[in-house]
Amino acid sequence: MHTRLSYQRQDERAAFALADALGRAGADVVLDVWPTAADGSPDPETVVVLLWSAAWDRTPMEPAPLGAHVPVRLDDTPLPSALAGLRHVRLAQGWGRVSDEAAAMIVRLGFPALVPALPVRGNPTESTVVISDFGPLGLFASCPRCGGSSERLRPYVTVDHQYDRALRLVICGACNWQDGCEL
Repeated sequence: MHTRLSYQRQDERAAFALADALGRAGADVVLDVWPTAADGSPDPETVVVLLWSAAWDRTPMEPAPLGAHVPVRLDDTPLPSALAGLRHVRLAQGWGRVSDEAAAMIVRLGFPALVPALPVRGNPTESTVVISDFGPLGLFASCPRCGGSSERLRPYVTVDHQYDRALRLVICGACNWQDGCEL
């Protein structure tokens, strides 16, 4: 599973963390800008994982080459129109924590025939575009209560003073559904 990880220099630390996680998921990762075959055309055997963040806003975006692309969003920066309709993973926990499940999902999106489906909370459908990674709380395709896009889900950390414990939560901005676990 040949994978090229494209990123901006400002996101180098996140790229290395993601490359390690993708390697654990079975991908052969090369950090590069755009993969090309010997004649300069896109390599059809390679999936491009595009690490997307606000850093791309300051760089003129080249048109996406043909071939398989899996955008991975580090923040809430919207994807450009050429990539907006692609299924992608949002790292809701931030760049420093790429879960093994999220890495496996990224590999699955690039090579759907090679990797079995992973458990995703909510109701994933063929039209699901965004899968959000909330680390120990899991991958979400939508809100389990209202069915809203995982874009409406937000991470939250709080302290339960009554039981003296820290909690990691995921909260839906549409219906206020929440789930959590101890840190």
